[in-house]
Amino acid sequence: MRGIRGLAVVAGVGIALVAIAWSSGSRPEVDELAHARRLTGAELESRRIEVGDVALHVVLAGPEGGEPVLLLHGFPEFWFSWHRQLAALAEAGFRVAAPDLRGYNRSDKPADPDRYGSHHHVRDVLGLLEALGWSTVNVAGHDVGGGVTWRLVFEHPERLRRAVVFNAAHPMGWDAARPQDDPDSISWFRSFFQLPFLPELVARSGDWWLLGRNLRQTSRAGTFADGTLDLYKASWARDNAISTMIHGYRAEFREIRGVPEDGRPAVPVRLVWGEQDAFIPLEGGRLSAERLDPGATLFVPEASHWILHEEPELTSRVLIEFFGGGRG
Repeated sequence: MRGIRGLAVVAGVGIALVAIAWSSGSRPEVDELAHARRLTGAELESRRIEVGDVALHVVLAGPEGGEPVLLLHGFPEFWFSWHRQLAALAEAGFRVAAPDLRGYNRSDKPADPDRYGSHHHVRDVLGLLEALGWSTVNVAGHDVGGGVTWRLVFEHPERLRRAVVFNAAHPMGWDAARPQDDPDSISWFRSFFQLPFLPELVARSGDWWLLGRNLRQTSRAGTFADGTLDLYKASWARDNAISTMIHGYRAEFREIRGVPEDGRPAVPVRLVWGEQDAFIPLEGGRLSAERLDPGATLFVPEASHWILHEEPELTSRVLIEFFGGGRG
């Protein structure tokens, strides 16, 4: 009996510790739209738009008749990662949409992990284009959003005018420079995320201590200040979004269709790469550049994976100049 009581005590303590760790990740609601308005002075509109089997939260800006631009964020971010670029594009006369991807922040969060593959994000994008009445669009993507952009480039070139990719490797560049086998790479998290429940618990523990620390350690000093990090923590906690965000790493992977033998896209693509990326080897960027036209790749030596935050003026200028060049 003593042994059973001991096990019960240990189990009870364990459950209590798990509950405490989990609840430490709870955060109050915040209005990130109001925060972005204060920072940029831009007129931003928030909508929920049905795109098929889910509804996406989308932030829009710029004149209704402007050249359309779609901005796709990465992990573990949300539409706010583009707030500086969104405002700059709108001021330049573009009509801009920055959605939360499915599973993130204020967008719908299906329970099934297999509904988070990049092909589902592509369907969402196509549904969003239909809802907005955009037959073709300029697309920019970073990280996970960059992977979705590559898939659009090769699978649906007829829907794209031009594309800009930030720190996300071309499919052939990624295949040739996978970091998983590198013991010094911190990309071990891709394997860790395959586990059930534990990644979410670790992420939430200590008021998102590990995830916040990771963002700060892999970015330029001061990039993720307390105010910005609070917005991110609130987005991770909202409807336990961290679980559905991680589902993107648990989802079924489908090869990108339509990639020609030489890997060259049929639409104009600009690649921008922060060389201090701690998640994707620089070789992935160099191999990606070989599949693009000469001069189509910009390497930024002092920037990290979080180049959108660290170099908002540079990245905004690249978008405005490149997408502006597609105006007919």
